[in-house]
Amino acid sequence: MSSLEPRQERIAAKIAASQDRLDRNSSARPALPSKDAYPPEDYRSLVAEYPWLAVAAGLGVGLLAGALAPKKAGGKLGRRALSLAIAAGEIGLALSKQAGERASEAGREGLAKAKEGGQQVRTTARSTGATIAREAIRLAARVRK
Repeated sequence: MSSLEPRQERIAAKIAASQDRLDRNSSARPALPSKDAYPPEDYRSLVAEYPWLAVAAGLGVGLLAGALAPKKAGGKLGRRALSLAIAAGEIGLALSKQAGERASEAGREGLAKAKEGGQQVRTTARSTGATIAREAIRLAARVRK
């Protein structure tokens, strides 16, 4: 056993020296934060960080739902969804036409009001200008006397 003790002491000394070197080298460099140091706060930030993962997850969920749904329900459900989509499209078209007509009418009314307001401003400006001119003439007449 006496021959193993000096070997163990040499190995322990080498390990200690190596550990000291590692401590000196690692303390000189600051630790860099990893990209995923903090987890995403909500689903939007998760999708912003990993968009392809979100697409793959959506495809996986869709395939799973399609595999679990009965085949007969898909035809009925598809027809109902198509008819609802057509109805929603027609309603959207009608509402957009109504909104366009209302906007057109509001624009015409606004233009008419602007013309009326412009005429009132012109009339008021003319009468105010004439009043100022009369007062200036009176003051000039008083100064001459």
